[in-house]
Amino acid sequence: MMADRLLILDFDGTLCLGDGPVRAFAREVASTAGAAAVDLLDPLDRFLQGELGTPFEGCADAYTAVATWARERGLERGAMTAAFLRGRAELDAGHIEISTPDGVIDRLGAMQGWHRVLVTNSPLASTVTLTARLGLDTVLDTIIGDAAKPGGLEALLAPGGDLDARRWSRVVSLGDIWINDLAPVHAVRGETGLIERHPQPQAVPTWRAGNVQALLHQI
Repeated sequence: MMADRLLILDFDGTLCLGDGPVRAFAREVASTAGAAAVDLLDPLDRFLQGELGTPFEGCADAYTAVATWARERGLERGAMTAAFLRGRAELDAGHIEISTPDGVIDRLGAMQGWHRVLVTNSPLASTVTLTARLGLDTVLDTIIGDAAKPGGLEALLAPGGDLDARRWSRVVSLGDIWINDLAPVHAVRGETGLIERHPQPQAVPTWRAGNVQALLHQI
């Protein structure tokens, strides 16, 4: 069956679960800043547990929290990128535990008529390796890494883009960061599902839920 509907999926925090990757990023950032790892990991862990009153209150996710901490200490984008890649190498080597949400592979596999695309800011090579490890490669039609969302997703959906929104009878995006994963789809009148682990008051998604399974059942 020819796919005439587009489903865009985020990776970290959506199809790939586990706080190990962001904690590895945090350790590398702290080291780069010349700080003890606990100086960042302590408030980060409290943020991840949903505690109110942490220095990261208002951040959409833990990666944003780590980047905020880094910028406050003068780290530039290049240093943060290098720290992220060092942490990612630990993940790629299999030293960090990750998982896929229960039932998601079966659910995606049953979605006939949908072009299922993973769009992530994480490196493409790493993402291909990890999706294969998790068994997601069998239910994804396309993997786009190094996407530079939100601007990169806007470009993909624009007229002439690889995911030109005009080509599809329906466009749906699911993710955990409104600005990156969903706002570009909302802008082209697509449907959006937000996994809201932390409050994002500016978000106006079609659906909100605590996990991607609940959002997939809304489609």
